Amino acid sequence: MPKALENLIIRCEDSILQAMQLININCKGILLVVDKDNKLLGTVTDGDIRRAILSGKKLNRNLSEIYNENFVFSYKDICISDVKKSFIEKKIKLLPIVDKCNKVIDYIEIDDLIDYDKLEKENPVLIMAGGLGTRLRPLTDDLPKPMVKVGDKPILQTIIEQFRSYGFKNILISVNYKADIIENYFRDGRDFGVSIKYIRETKRLGTAGAIRLAKKYLRRSFFVINGDILTNVNLYNLLKYHTDNNYKMTIGSRIYETQIPYGVLNVDETCVTSLKEKPIVDYLVSGGVYILNPEIVNNIPEDMYFDITQLIDMLINNKEKVGSFPITDYWMDIGKISDYYKANEDIKNIFK
Repeated sequence: MPKALENLIIRCEDSILQAMQLININCKGILLVVDKDNKLLGTVTDGDIRRAILSGKKLNRNLSEIYNENFVFSYKDICISDVKKSFIEKKIKLLPIVDKCNKVIDYIEIDDLIDYDKLEKENPVLIMAGGLGTRLRPLTDDLPKPMVKVGDKPILQTIIEQFRSYGFKNILISVNYKADIIENYFRDGRDFGVSIKYIRETKRLGTAGAIRLAKKYLRRSFFVINGDILTNVNLYNLLKYHTDNNYKMTIGSRIYETQIPYGVLNVDETCVTSLKEKPIVDYLVSGGVYILNPEIVNNIPEDMYFDITQLIDMLINNKEKVGSFPITDYWMDIGKISDYYKANEDIKNIFK
């Protein structure tokens, strides 16, 4: 039975921002680009958008500037062995199926062919769950923030299940505030299909300080994620990006837009050359998701407060390669009460 094409099709004249929003909704990391007659022109992936952002393109630019015209497609009734061959040889994530008029009628995803849960990976995942969650009070008066429920389960459980779905089952949880609630709920992780070890902070150490505390478990490239982050970013792609680019550390980044509430002047000495009324500016900000190489841990001082920003500054000053991986998928930092309510609205559609 053909799959629904809603939220997978986009017009070539639409903007990069519209593509980001649609990828955010469809959770597939790819869109099929069509013309005004709905004929297939190409594809645009989260990777294409990521490269566009890193090259400095503005989000209001036309998709026609970045979509891929050299794409792979197939006609109806293709045999499964040919499908697998296309995915392996062409390294694609989705295969559009078109009719004789070149209009999309169906598609096949790599996820239809691969069970990530069986591709168990040994890379550790360190989840930061020791914060006080003061901005989420009163929800955190009796609970650590990662144990606040979004939907029908704690934030921390959703994070663990996301990593498990990609085969990352070696989980470390850094705990401090109300640690017993977390440990009593997850125990050794067996009931959740993972292995869990706890990194107990007896005093506040900051993100990097907690990484140092977990040193003996970090013998290969490892993830670090804040315990209040919900995202459906493709974790396999994030790790591959880190490895392929030989980064010492990769920061999962996010576009943050803000509107200046005034007219902004461009001035040459004392002469006004132009004025932009209430412009929207965008920045790449840290998304609270990282991958680090194990040798970095030795650079972190022991038994003292050391934040992740200090570690990043240290690496940059030491001329180490630090990469940015723009997250174009769903992402939410549940830092405020308003974020909590928004996440509860999103959860049913994003994490099915």
